[in-house]
Amino acid sequence: MNLETVITYMTLTVIGLLPMMNPPAAATVLLGLSKGRDKSYIVTQAKTVGVYLFIALCVTFFIGASVLELFSISIPSLRLGGGIVILAIGFNMLFPKPEIADARPGQDSIALVPLTIPSLCGPGTMALIISLAAEIATYENHESMISVYSGVIIGFLLVALTAGFILSMAYPILKALGQNGINAFTRIMGFLLICMGVQFFTVGIEEIVIDLSLLLESSIH
Repeated sequence: MNLETVITYMTLTVIGLLPMMNPPAAATVLLGLSKGRDKSYIVTQAKTVGVYLFIALCVTFFIGASVLELFSISIPSLRLGGGIVILAIGFNMLFPKPEIADARPGQDSIALVPLTIPSLCGPGTMALIISLAAEIATYENHESMISVYSGVIIGFLLVALTAGFILSMAYPILKALGQNGINAFTRIMGFLLICMGVQFFTVGIEEIVIDLSLLLESSIH
């Protein structure tokens, strides 16, 4: 195993994924959905997100492209679906229902949806990982493949640990804001999530239009 190769791909994975995932944004989602919850609930959700995120990254890396191909799902369709999910979450935060706001703490989990998917491991992250896996699959130097894959997996682990730690810091912020601050913050983040969902949706539509135009041009010629 080549240590230099491991470190190189680990670093590239962390640098490439963290800005795309934007863990602080996911922490604000956790913050907005944690009204009435105690510290143990938030910390538990943060730790669970770390585990789910690592699993989601590995699954996407190794079989993500095959799953999309199996169900004939394109990257633009993935973006559209992610945009719709984010829009729904944003509307629920912007216009919360009384029964949700009064729910008892610890009764449900938000670690998988929406925190892991699509907040952290969303369409953009999945597309990046699938592209990375496709590129690595074309490498001809099979002797260094173990080092390459080891570096990527260690990078996934570091990213998951970093995201879990950042999310666990949401509780001090929650306590500092107070109930009125959380109510206002939740609606602000809900609006921002709606904007993010629209952005995902718009990019997906643009990609579909581009694909259709290229298809039409190739058929004409």
